[in-house]
Amino acid sequence: MTTEPQPRRVRVATSCTREQVQEIRIHAGDSLSVGHRNQQHPAFVWSATEDGHHGWVPEDYIEIVKGRDAVARRDYDSTHLTVSEDETLDVGEQVGDYLLCRNSASVVGWVPESCVEDIVEGP
Repeated sequence: MTTEPQPRRVRVATSCTREQVQEIRIHAGDSLSVGHRNQQHPAFVWSATEDGHHGWVPEDYIEIVKGRDAVARRDYDSTHLTVSEDETLDVGEQVGDYLLCRNSASVVGWVPESCVEDIVEGP
């Protein structure tokens, strides 16, 4: 009998207010234009959708097809979470120094890894 691995859980060590980022939402198959890499967070590239929305998108989520033209490999939503000290979060994935987390109210968003610490489960 196999058991599902437990999701990574983290505790908020330092409260973080939702960052004021340019929000962008893309869906797999969307066409994008890409620009420069984020100097502070190099896993992200500046991207724009055909309808004019723009923001930072993980480079691994897109495929460059020619020049600055790209296609989204998967869905992405840049929403960040506001988190409070001692809050517990479930981590869905990590991109660079950001974690995609779900809080106790089932709200999902990105949190800087620098705000959290891993919860070590006992034996």
